[in-house]
Amino acid sequence: MKYEIKAISVGIAGGIGAGLIGIGGGIIMIPCMISFLGVSQHKAHATSLAAIAPLAVMSAAVYSSYGNLNIYLACVLAVGGVIGAYIGASLMPHVNATILQRLLGVLCIIMAIKMGVGF
Repeated sequence: MKYEIKAISVGIAGGIGAGLIGIGGGIIMIPCMISFLGVSQHKAHATSLAAIAPLAVMSAAVYSSYGNLNIYLACVLAVGGVIGAYIGASLMPHVNATILQRLLGVLCIIMAIKMGVGF
């Protein structure tokens, strides 16, 4: 049961991140699954993607209720996103776990710097 409580806690953190600032899967869930749940790097990446889908739908529904959703743009982005997701998911099993971890870390650092100084 302790594992489930930790997993639900990771999900809550990811959900808050997704709902509040549009992050959750990669930045919150992946490191937490690896650190607190003992999930491998590759499984954490795949699992966060599966878990973030319902979080994204819920967040988008709430944002939409406030009039903050551009459904046309979301659909256009989704077309590119589906193509990119297929390519990325097909490549991921062939990438070493350490490299995946470093790529995620570098991306988080770059985005933190960009957010801190402005775009």
